[in-house]
Amino acid sequence: MRGCWCVTLVVVLCAAAGAAGCGRHAATTTIAPPTVEPEIQTVRASSQNHAGGSRRQGGSRSRSSTNSVMSTAQLRAASEELLALDTGMTQPSTNVQGQTSGSATGDAAPRPLFTSVPGTSLSKDTVRLMQQLLDNYEPQTTRQETITNAERAEENQFLQALMQTPVMQKLETILQQKDLLQGRLRDILKLIWFTPYTRGGRHLASSGFEHVFVGEVKNRKVSGFHNWLSFLKEEREGDLDYKGYIKKLDLGNKGEIIKMRFVWLSDTKPVGTVFIGTTPELEMALYTLCFLAKPNSRCPVQLAGKKFQIQTWTQSYQGKTLVGSAYPEI
Repeated sequence: MRGCWCVTLVVVLCAAAGAAGCGRHAATTTIAPPTVEPEIQTVRASSQNHAGGSRRQGGSRSRSSTNSVMSTAQLRAASEELLALDTGMTQPSTNVQGQTSGSATGDAAPRPLFTSVPGTSLSKDTVRLMQQLLDNYEPQTTRQETITNAERAEENQFLQALMQTPVMQKLETILQQKDLLQGRLRDILKLIWFTPYTRGGRHLASSGFEHVFVGEVKNRKVSGFHNWLSFLKEEREGDLDYKGYIKKLDLGNKGEIIKMRFVWLSDTKPVGTVFIGTTPELEMALYTLCFLAKPNSRCPVQLAGKKFQIQTWTQSYQGKTLVGSAYPEI
């Protein structure tokens, strides 16, 4: 963990003036943006089809998006099973403010998104260990990542904590029953989420975990960034300016999903969808289920009776099929 960011029972988020003028934050003006999630380039190995049911390194099987081993009904039932086993947490308080769009240029939310977060929620083992990972990465995809032994140890501690949760243990059973996993789920999580790769450049500057759970900047545009803990950290530090919500979906006492527009490190994310108040194990379980069962497509899931989709993209690097991106679509 590089440096430290501490949490208190109530998070004060630049209350006097929103995110403007805080920390590294500079400009809040957005450029004319696209209206959909930025496209993720899928790099396919020329000598092997990684999405056609062949054996993948690490003991898992991949399926093509048109030949999923799990039906829509089975995927929705599995996601509800995972939710039922999730211990959840006391929900953070949010202020979504005004509604916006991906093409808007104004600010529909002068105040921060998060108003308070219970300390008990942030001290949960998997949450606490994920927080330690958030400052281990360079945001720019053009800069080489340097991974220290201490940071590798943090990854391993996080994975160990994940696998101790009922959610991940159930996911492992589901994947084995559907012949989508041979061996240990922990090994697959380590492979597909934490293997570093290049993202359109020469440097090992990205990974599935960094892209999805931390966020990146590529060509002056925010890429990935679908996790509320990273959002909370960057908003607290004054480096993120929430601009308003586009759409939202309530998941009861287990969280919500907000499609939004925001600016991070002076670069724009015109459309981004983020789970709010969900546990790391539930998010990673849903993403991993869809990545293995229905990659490169919109995977139908259901939580608390609410139907939505998980979009995943694969990224091939040196013969390995890794997570390129994953996010909820509402």
